[in-house]
Amino acid sequence: MSTSSRLRTAIGAGAIAVLGLILVSAAPAQALPSAEASRTTFEAIVSFDVKAEVQANTDMVITETIVYDPGTDEVHRGILRGIPTQDILDDGNIRLYDVKILSVTLDGEDVLVEETEGADTISLKIGDPNVAIEGLHTFVIAYSVSGALDVIQPSSITDKTPAGIKAGDIELYWDFIGDRWPYPIYQGTASITGPTPALAALCFYGPAGSTKQCQVEQGADSATVLSADLSGGGALTGVIGWAPDGFTQMPTPNITPDPMVEQVSRLKASIPFLLVIALAALAAPITTAVLRRRSNAGVVLAATPVRYSPPDGLRPAQVQAGVDGTVDSRGYTATLLDLAARGHITLTEQDGGWLGGKQLNIGWTGTGKDTLAGWENDLVGAILKGSSAATMGSYDPVLTATTSTLTSRLSAEAKSTGLYNPDGDRPDRSYVVLSILGGVLVVVGFFISLFLGDYALSSMVLFAMTGLALVAGGLVGRAITPRRQTKISADFLGQVAGFRRLLNSDSADARRDFAEKIGLTSDAIFATFMPYAVVLGLESTWVSTFPDITPEQLRPYGLYTSSVIGLGGWSRSMESTFVSSTTAPSTPGSSWTSDGGSGFGGGGSSGGGGGGGGGGSF
Repeated sequence: MSTSSRLRTAIGAGAIAVLGLILVSAAPAQALPSAEASRTTFEAIVSFDVKAEVQANTDMVITETIVYDPGTDEVHRGILRGIPTQDILDDGNIRLYDVKILSVTLDGEDVLVEETEGADTISLKIGDPNVAIEGLHTFVIAYSVSGALDVIQPSSITDKTPAGIKAGDIELYWDFIGDRWPYPIYQGTASITGPTPALAALCFYGPAGSTKQCQVEQGADSATVLSADLSGGGALTGVIGWAPDGFTQMPTPNITPDPMVEQVSRLKASIPFLLVIALAALAAPITTAVLRRRSNAGVVLAATPVRYSPPDGLRPAQVQAGVDGTVDSRGYTATLLDLAARGHITLTEQDGGWLGGKQLNIGWTGTGKDTLAGWENDLVGAILKGSSAATMGSYDPVLTATTSTLTSRLSAEAKSTGLYNPDGDRPDRSYVVLSILGGVLVVVGFFISLFLGDYALSSMVLFAMTGLALVAGGLVGRAITPRRQTKISADFLGQVAGFRRLLNSDSADARRDFAEKIGLTSDAIFATFMPYAVVLGLESTWVSTFPDITPEQLRPYGLYTSSVIGLGGWSRSMESTFVSSTTAPSTPGSSWTSDGGSGFGGGGSSGGGGGGGGGGSF
């Protein structure tokens, strides 16, 4: 029996065990006495004796006598037993067993039993949840099994087949004691009788797949007795053969094809069709986006020359609002650098520099070179709060509220002036909707497929492939589709592109060209345009263009730093500081398997037969 198959039953037993543990928390009303005290502190099965009576009609009656020791370390009220009702064979087919519980007793008396029949297991919860058990107790479980025997086929006869066994004989290949018990079984035995004395028998024990043989004896009444020490874990598996003469009918195993195997076969046959559908769902939006790219763009940006000043004299945050339609922490970081370059404030690193994640000191000079715009006044006021200096780095609710208001104001201004086209994403919307519909198709299709019977797997894959293809096609189509621009927004973006070319030049010749065209010194050019480089994501290139700048040269522009080496990281560290100041702190807040072959053909092993299972306690 495979691990994956048994796991589901183990999980089911575990769920019952959890319920048992919850009940443990309540003090038991009484305790069931025992004639013999527990032998150890931990729970165990002292002995597990199985009596299997094979009937002439090929049915089998099994009686399990389990002597259970609950130990003394925890309170227990009973045991759990899982009896398999099917095996998954090596060829993928399913062998079904008709299992019926006949009786269950505890120490020879009737006992409370909760029986649950699952897809592949009958689960028994034996014991009164209100009565604890102490010391050794004997549980006896009797049940019948139909469909467990086989007729030995000629192909199963090998040189390893015991003498006396031939094709046409009757075989029982059974796990009399399963390997899914969470505590040790000190001794296991199985006594098997049939309509006639057995022709031969083999016994295996240990973990699944073990070929270690255990003791086989001839007992009273022509019984075949198997025994093994199972304290190390594992199953006790027997293979017993009889002549067919003593049976009134031949075995007819109930073997059915696994529905999933048929569905997988059907799926394989439909893969070409599924691929065509999925590829069509993927290609349609992408092809549409490519063909409509030019028309969706609206006004196309013309080629622009290098521009030696910001677009329309806008400040860095206004440039970001015009390009992105919003202003984030990068835009406000660039604004602080811009205010420093214009002489309104000073920015000073503290305790190891901004790259070390330290705080940022901001001071008011009162000697700015120009007049602040209204929104700039509001920003500075929210930071300084009437003082001449302030420190940023911890959450500031006033600054948070102010930047939220300013973002809305600057975004609205960019839209009202036409710099940012609010309908620029209109061509994208159909692709976004398509991606959402694709995701919905995957989810809804999954649930629909559950009701389609034999076509469940194929339909599930169809819905999944088509839905995911629509999601991917929509995302790619959206990425291909440009924002639609108006005449005003296209002109503005052209100016930004020209200015970007200036900031993205990284040679000494270009720097000299800057000075000649603009009429400023290198340090003035650096400090004046650094805020725009930051807002456009070009700060590293811009800093590398000025390798000779010293800290002293930056102080007239309000930038106080002890090292120029880390200038390229200013925006990242300052942006992190700004985020910290405007972000509120968080509040801490299994089925069974069988090889399906003959145990006499050399393929016998522990755990390889039918039956078995396991259990636990509660």
